[in-house]
Amino acid sequence: MVSDIKDLFDFTFSNSKTKILAESENGISVELVEFLGESEYQNIINISDVLVETYGKQAKFSRITVKKYFNYPKTLPFIIRFKGIPQGFVIGVPLENFEKEHWVACDEYFGFYNTIYTYAFIIREEYRNFGLSKILKRIYHSTLKRRGYKFVTGHVREGVSKTFLKPPKVIAKFENWNNTGYTFEYYRTEL
Repeated sequence: MVSDIKDLFDFTFSNSKTKILAESENGISVELVEFLGESEYQNIINISDVLVETYGKQAKFSRITVKKYFNYPKTLPFIIRFKGIPQGFVIGVPLENFEKEHWVACDEYFGFYNTIYTYAFIIREEYRNFGLSKILKRIYHSTLKRRGYKFVTGHVREGVSKTFLKPPKVIAKFENWNNTGYTFEYYRTEL
C-alpha cells in the first residue's frame, strides 16, 4: 500500500508544516505535523465528529483541543491524507505529560520516558475499509520505535483492545471514564 518510505523532508500544506514519512502513488501520505495551520483546524474537528455518537459532544475536538494536541514537539501528531485531504490522525503524547492525571499512577513505566500515550486515533468512517488505519498505525509505531520509545499506551472502551491485531496487556480498568458512562481499559503494548 505505502510504496515508498522516504527520508524525512519538509512539506508545507495549507499553512501547515509537516514531514512526510511515507507516501504512495495512489495519493496516500502520512505526515508528522510540526505545525498545523489554522486552515486545517476544521478538517481535524470534522474528523473527530465520529467520537460524538459513542462518547458524547465533549469528545469532539475543538479549536482549543486542536491547538493543545497538535503541538509538536510536546506531542507527536500524525495525519494521514488521501489526495491531499486529511482523512485521519493519531496523536502520541509522552506519558510523563500526564503527571497530574490520577490514572497515570497505574503505569509502572511512568518516569522512564520510554512510553507514548495514544491520545486519539481516528480515521473518517468512510475511509476505514481502505486500509488507512493499518498504514497510519504502522508508520506511527515505526516512528516511535526509531525515536527510542518502547511502549504505547492508551485508553479504549472495554473490549476494544481484544480487536487489536496484537492484543495488548490491560493494566487497569476505569468505570465511567470521563463521565462517558462506559468502562475504559488502560492498555500497554510493546513496540
